[in-house]
Amino acid sequence: MKKYLKFMIFVILAAVIAGVMLDAGSVKRIETDSVPGGRPDTKAIDREPYATPSRPMTASLASRLAVGARFASYDDLINDQLSAGFVKVGTFGDHWPATVTEIARDKDEIRFVRQDGTKHHYNKFDGYDMKMVRLMAGDQETIVVFRSQEKR
Repeated sequence: MKKYLKFMIFVILAAVIAGVMLDAGSVKRIETDSVPGGRPDTKAIDREPYATPSRPMTASLASRLAVGARFASYDDLINDQLSAGFVKVGTFGDHWPATVTEIARDKDEIRFVRQDGTKHHYNKFDGYDMKMVRLMAGDQETIVVFRSQEKR
């Protein structure tokens, strides 16, 4: 009976892994985040230029992420970025509803400083586009870090 159970767990695990691998490349997601008036003034470390060229997209994949955008909940932000081709890799704070005050982007890694002065460095993401989103709810900060779903 134990051998049968181990075999069934192995088969189910293999099927799930195969399903994820086959599905991962079936959908091409695009990102279109824009900031009215260009890059905001921040204390952030040097990174790639903020403005990105426009790319064609379908209305269903439109992201509302921009400085000044308001998100009612954590799930709203996560779903917005999922539709833009990004997955969450880290979160600091949980204050909602909140307004986006900064969006930082980089390749392979991202660095930022929290409101309390602690420095953070997400590295070892070779091949991925990284994004840090800082939101404020009153004087309470929430930061969510994302990486692209697919490598460049």
